[in-house]
Amino acid sequence: MPSVVFDVVGTCFSYDNGAEALQARLGDKLAQYGITSKLLFYSWVCSTERDYSYLSQIKQYKPFYSILSNTFTRVLFQAGVPESELEGFYAKEDVEYIMSEFKKLKPRPGLAEMMQTLRDGGFEVWCCSDANVDRVKGYFDAANVPMPLDHILSADMVNAGKPEPEVYKLAREKAGSDKPGEVSVFAASHAWDCAAAKSAGFLTAYTTTYEYDECEVIFGKSDFVAPDLVSLGKGIVEKWGKK
Repeated sequence: MPSVVFDVVGTCFSYDNGAEALQARLGDKLAQYGITSKLLFYSWVCSTERDYSYLSQIKQYKPFYSILSNTFTRVLFQAGVPESELEGFYAKEDVEYIMSEFKKLKPRPGLAEMMQTLRDGGFEVWCCSDANVDRVKGYFDAANVPMPLDHILSADMVNAGKPEPEVYKLAREKAGSDKPGEVSVFAASHAWDCAAAKSAGFLTAYTTTYEYDECEVIFGKSDFVAPDLVSLGKGIVEKWGKK
């Protein structure tokens, strides 16, 4: 049976809850320094992704949310909040609230339809995420989108973070296939994720819904590109489904 392995956070679910929570708690204070909540939040997430990956590479793996919750002050400083204003700029409860809201990820439009299209097209659907298994299961349950627990793979299982090869090796062993003619697709909205999956032997499907620009000159060309999840599901079935 052909399979599709999905990245979860950013691809199937958006980060927007976190940006909205940041605006609700600190938006007015940030505006005094010309800092928009959305830009700051995505800077915070992206710098956390960098540190998560770097720590994994030097074998000092730390969970993603642990890094996120402990690096807010320096992101504020780098964004332009004066050093003299950092102390007392936010309370511990502010970060706790933002984190709690961020974890209530919203499904991207068309998620349920895409998953049904793939299953109807004969694909076995898996997930591979830096988030832990229970959290990923909670995302899908809250969105009323079926995702079997045993089809959720976490980087925690190998104590490594994307894009470390061990994570994609896990996905290949559990969800992929090296059988001749058997299709294994990795789908993501992060170009670097697709590039890493391709290096591990997956076919790749990329949606521009998060990054907009696939930056082909940097990350190479994915095997299939779509602007949204519904088009992604239909395109994967049309291109690789059993005829």
